Amino acid sequence: MSTHAASPTPERAGKRSVSLPQSLIKEVEVRTGKSGFSAVVSEALEQWLAMAKLREAVEADEREFGPAGDEAMRRAESEW
Repeated sequence: MSTHAASPTPERAGKRSVSLPQSLIKEVEVRTGKSGFSAVVSEALEQWLAMAKLREAVEADEREFGPAGDEAMRRAESEW
């Protein structure tokens, strides 16, 4: 999933200190071990960023063209 890991030259990792609920930390570490924790956080942030960019694109589209009408929504849902 990581677009950063797929780059030809691996990007240098940076460090940040974050505060998380202990229960969340424990639950992730049970599944990944301590060494997999950073990969889980990185993937989660990449997914969050992708969704934020998608929301921004939709908002820009709605500002330019207005919200999708009911008929357009029905067509999109039927094709989905």
